[in-house]
Amino acid sequence: MNLAECIKKMYDENLTCVVADEKGNIFTSQAKGIRPMLDLMEKCDAEGWEPVYQADMIIGKAAVLLADRCGIKHIYADVASDGAAELAGERDIELSFRERVPHILNPQKSQEGPFEAALNGVDPDDFDLVMEKIREVAVRLGQLKD
Repeated sequence: MNLAECIKKMYDENLTCVVADEKGNIFTSQAKGIRPMLDLMEKCDAEGWEPVYQADMIIGKAAVLLADRCGIKHIYADVASDGAAELAGERDIELSFRERVPHILNPQKSQEGPFEAALNGVDPDDFDLVMEKIREVAVRLGQLKD
């Protein structure tokens, strides 16, 4: 499976996230927020899976850092933040998108999204701290149990 096939599957099946390797192994999700990426990272860690392609509805800084941890090298996002694009470039991840925005916003569109905000000022190379911040927000939003 390639990136174009991931994108098609995401839109055709109304998914929020489609991840694949070159052998045809696929991960899909309809969950919102960071939940798909946390599930993906768990799968990668548990199974030693090394996906290459990702199509996602929304990609912010947190999602790029988790994708990088899984080894993903090509990401398409319906919407990507400036911060995500910068991090992707620093990590040699090819990021394409339909729309690029300054920040991923919260569902009410009233302020910066909670995962983007949680990583402001955090060293992206300190993955333990990155995960601590992501988990704190995910638990607070009910996307992850404490």
